[in-house]
Amino acid sequence: MPFEDDLLAECRKLILRHEQYAQDIRDDDDRRSDRTGRPHRGTVHRPSYWSADRAFNPYKVRSSATSIAYAIQRALAAGQYAPYNPIAYEVPKGDGATRRVSVFPVADATVSRRVYKSLLEKNQARFSSYSFAYRSDLSAHDAIRHISSELNGRDRVFLAEYDFTKFFDSISHDYVWRIIKDHGFLVSPLEKNVLDSFLTTNLQSQGSYQRLERCAEKDFGLPQGTSISLFLANVAAWELDRTLERLGVGFARYADDTLIWSNDYSLICKASDTLSSISQKIGAELNFRKSHGISIFTPEGTPVELKSKACVEFVGYKFDSRGTGMRASAVARIKRRISYLIWVNLLEPLTSGENSPSRLTPTIDRDYQVMLWQIRRYLYGDLSEKKLRRLISGRARRIHFPGVMAYFPLVSDISQLKELDGWLAHTIWTSLNKRRRILMSRGIHDFPIPHGLSESQLLKARTRTKDGVEIDLRMPSFVRIGTCINQAATAHGPNAVGRKSGPLHYEYDI
Repeated sequence: MPFEDDLLAECRKLILRHEQYAQDIRDDDDRRSDRTGRPHRGTVHRPSYWSADRAFNPYKVRSSATSIAYAIQRALAAGQYAPYNPIAYEVPKGDGATRRVSVFPVADATVSRRVYKSLLEKNQARFSSYSFAYRSDLSAHDAIRHISSELNGRDRVFLAEYDFTKFFDSISHDYVWRIIKDHGFLVSPLEKNVLDSFLTTNLQSQGSYQRLERCAEKDFGLPQGTSISLFLANVAAWELDRTLERLGVGFARYADDTLIWSNDYSLICKASDTLSSISQKIGAELNFRKSHGISIFTPEGTPVELKSKACVEFVGYKFDSRGTGMRASAVARIKRRISYLIWVNLLEPLTSGENSPSRLTPTIDRDYQVMLWQIRRYLYGDLSEKKLRRLISGRARRIHFPGVMAYFPLVSDISQLKELDGWLAHTIWTSLNKRRRILMSRGIHDFPIPHGLSESQLLKARTRTKDGVEIDLRMPSFVRIGTCINQAATAHGPNAVGRKSGPLHYEYDI
């Protein structure tokens, strides 16, 4: 494919992402105006780094795509290509801290992606089958299946859990080039020039951006936010993966997250020593503050002679005697989102004095109806309760699922999903009662469906419009959507059913 076509595709992707965000703002404005009877105008913000240099703005790059593509192709052919410097920005992490990453200009991101795909296609077979990140043939879902199959049914097994300190920021350039040279990785002279040029870029701030100001004698660190760094990160961990394989321990590695297990305590100790020594070669030290070290994985309450744990987490999942479920941080994020939808529909308009009495029609509380639809869409995507039940019963077929639970197609812990269903029903019921009390204090005493229903009645509530059209007010269910997606994953595979980015993407980006 010509480079110009790739460049235009990158521009279209970024423009579509921005315009979808702007449309979401407008849709929210319309919903708020309907609820309150007053106009709302949310502010659409463009990414701040677009103003640092026109090379970051996909609209401007698209308008000059032909000339930009021609100039880059000539520079690549002459061995003179040099990407513009990236701009730094902060991404929130699940623990409340931030992750500093970088964004490259649109054209340079396109070059990086092309080179990454070429390197991956030629060298993918060189990577360990237990290295699951940044590959086209394996994913986070494959890592979860591997771990689940290895740990399921074991009464006790030794685990080693370690995390690196600023893995990408610390990787030694010399070490990476030595691995490439000594272990059969295929890198053309053009690709090596591109890799070198990205490794010497200088992370810039938006306020004082300089396109080509380079770092002096930079010999460590991979720029985050560009595709080629993903390939180089796997190269950096190649020796670690091979050594663990030769030791004979079980393991799974996703980027810098490494989980190791064995029935032999001496082997798990050797694996920990290996991890420590190779981390020094890589240049990325182990983070002992976040690492759990060696422990015995065994059901809760089992007598043990060492530190034990009944639950282990990896990527977006957790594993325990009940099966495979969502990790605690993922559950907390889902609860926060649903709690926000409940608040913004049922209570926020009342506390801000913006509630419109017309929302309480003779047959239904429309704010409750909108809230229910929004929660259902968050969990189910575009599936209705009727369609979901047809899928579960096998009367309909579907592979792709757009809701948030599509990030977790391998959840088998039904007890966790039941707990979430109970939390959802109770939270909605208590919020609805609070809404009723506030409205009664304002002189309203005639309430439509679903006011006055018990918690169990809310689960299967229905009503009709004044024209007799049925409105489905059944409460969404984690058990139903989880069961449906798990059935589809069993039939078609989790990579076909689930979100391609996997649960790790959900942890950081949703």
